[in-house]
Amino acid sequence: MEVLLWIFIIVPFMLTILGLLIWSLIWVYKDAEKRGKPGWLVLLMVLFLNWPVSLLVWFVFRPELKPAPDSK
Repeated sequence: MEVLLWIFIIVPFMLTILGLLIWSLIWVYKDAEKRGKPGWLVLLMVLFLNWPVSLLVWFVFRPELKPAPDSK
């Protein structure tokens, strides 16, 4: 019974959390680069400073998106 619990509940849950972590780190890196901030630094901040909470902190306090320069 304990093996079934691991196979059908705990392992899929852990894989889902790992997938969310990887997806959020990729998103944070791209978002920071798009907003003119060093993506690797924001990625490390989100990863090492209590992951789900620091992701919300970045989402709330991220800088405004810079408009694209006009190419005329």
